[in-house]
Amino acid sequence: MIVVTVSCCPPKLRGDLTKWFFEIDTGVFVGNLSARVRDAVWNRICENIGSGRATMVFNTNNEQKLDFRIYNSDWEPTDYDGIKLVHRKINTVNSASENKTSRVQQNHIARALQRNRKSTNDLSDYVVVDIETTGTNDATDQIIEIGAIAVEDGNVTAEFSVLLKIDVLLPKGIIELTGITDEMLRESGRDAREALEGLKEFCGDKELVGHNLASFDMKFLRRAFSKSNLEMMKNKVTDTLRMSRRKIDDCEDYGLADLAKYFKIEYGNLHRALDDCLLTYKVFEELKKI
Repeated sequence: MIVVTVSCCPPKLRGDLTKWFFEIDTGVFVGNLSARVRDAVWNRICENIGSGRATMVFNTNNEQKLDFRIYNSDWEPTDYDGIKLVHRKINTVNSASENKTSRVQQNHIARALQRNRKSTNDLSDYVVVDIETTGTNDATDQIIEIGAIAVEDGNVTAEFSVLLKIDVLLPKGIIELTGITDEMLRESGRDAREALEGLKEFCGDKELVGHNLASFDMKFLRRAFSKSNLEMMKNKVTDTLRMSRRKIDDCEDYGLADLAKYFKIEYGNLHRALDDCLLTYKVFEELKKI
């Protein structure tokens, strides 16, 4: 679900918005778009709103289950250690009372972030999830493998691995990258619905951990659950990509292999779901120590 509010909306922009949204009140538009279309609509709003103001709120799979954008407002979004907040822009010259209020707000935010860090660092029971796909576009590409490992008290206790049947031939580049072949999917692949039900049962209500999980894997899983007429998992998500960017500032890059080298973790095959889960687990346990 996406909610857009605009003020001083030019007629042409209102006409564009009504192509994609229902206008439920003056300047309030509601709709359900793909991420690609959503981003294109937001760019169009910013280019055509003129002196007006605009906000967009939409569902996403972060800890808050939402994200938002603001344009031409006294308020602006800010990312505080992975938590999306909004704060009012403050003039450089402030009164003593304003400075006092600002310090109180900063202390409150700092305490909230400290609680969040402690919660993540103390996480000992969770499930690591990874998928392999035919490409990077969740709207057109398909999941070909799902892997997951259950962790209890910091130790791996169970594994889940499944190949999925698909209705297209694998791209050559994906075969070379993963080692998965069309023959493997035909012989060992399971129907998507069966595989997703198995994953959901395996994960239960435990927190999910993965590398680029929030921005990549969960998008594919959400679409796959929807296509299979299944209710999407509602587990809390921790993303080691975002976590590493917050905690490490001297790493050349933040890919899974780069982090493994940074922490001096030995690894074998990449781009097979279960192998990537095991490496993500080791990286996450190192990140928790920072």
